Amino acid sequence: MDEKRVSNQKASEKNKKERNNHRAREIKSDKFKRVQSPSSINTYNQCPRKYYYNYIEELETFPSIHLIRGKLTHSVLEDFFKVDITKVSESNFMFELRIVLMELFKKHWNENADEINDLDLTQNEINFYHEETKEMVISWFKRFIHNIADDMNKVGLINAFKKHTPKTEEEFISEEHGVRGFIDAIYEYEKDVSNPSGKSDANILGNIHSRCEKEVYLIDYKTSKKAVITTEYRLQLAIYALLYQEKYGFLPKKAGLDFLKFDSAPLYLDVDKELVEMAKREVAKIHENTKTTDKKQYRKNITSLCKWHSGQCDFYDVCKDDE
Repeated sequence: MDEKRVSNQKASEKNKKERNNHRAREIKSDKFKRVQSPSSINTYNQCPRKYYYNYIEELETFPSIHLIRGKLTHSVLEDFFKVDITKVSESNFMFELRIVLMELFKKHWNENADEINDLDLTQNEINFYHEETKEMVISWFKRFIHNIADDMNKVGLINAFKKHTPKTEEEFISEEHGVRGFIDAIYEYEKDVSNPSGKSDANILGNIHSRCEKEVYLIDYKTSKKAVITTEYRLQLAIYALLYQEKYGFLPKKAGLDFLKFDSAPLYLDVDKELVEMAKREVAKIHENTKTTDKKQYRKNITSLCKWHSGQCDFYDVCKDDE
């Protein structure tokens, strides 16, 4: 067996072990056979047979450049917010923060280098994805710095950075609905409802005469080729809103996607009761449809996502020979 196959097999075994550990943490309730996630639900909606192979038969899956760089990009942004902003100078903050970001990108890319090199990619392809991923991070940074600069003159660098620092990678589990998820970024703003302008600076400035209400924005980072909130993405955001409401007792104001390939603000959905009820219905439907372990009840949905010019579904080979 050649080195590439050995390496891919080790990566596959590692992924399967991590997936099984992940499942072991999920299955804690007698109410549901398994705890779902936005990913598992969208997998079922895309192809029930793919769901069967992945979540019931638990066949091995394989790493891809898109999964790896998505993971490392999330890690870069999560770690960026851990910077000690008190050590950054106001006079040179853009330059210093950019250095921090680029060092984090270099660190996380290098930590994933072995796994990337084990993929069936040429060096030119690896270089392309390296530069494209770096550009995504830089594009995000430019928008972040613009927001910091807007607020810095009013409240200073430290408070401006704190205002635009989200909670990151928070895990949510709904015992009531049997669904879980990780939200990439949760932004909490204080809206001054005593001020007709609605500006949100009162809490930062410490104005004791102001009356503030919290507004929450949920964000998921995407490295997709198109900046569009698809049906699948809408369901994912609806589930996040449901999870947030169950944990904290109130609805977030908006849930959105930050498409890192594009130099534009995140796209948001307004969160309302109708959106959350849709999430509840979809989660309940998947629980009902996945009670059985009879493979024949999980139909194949043959589309262009089965096999394409540069790859194929992880389960393509076993599926095409299966009933």
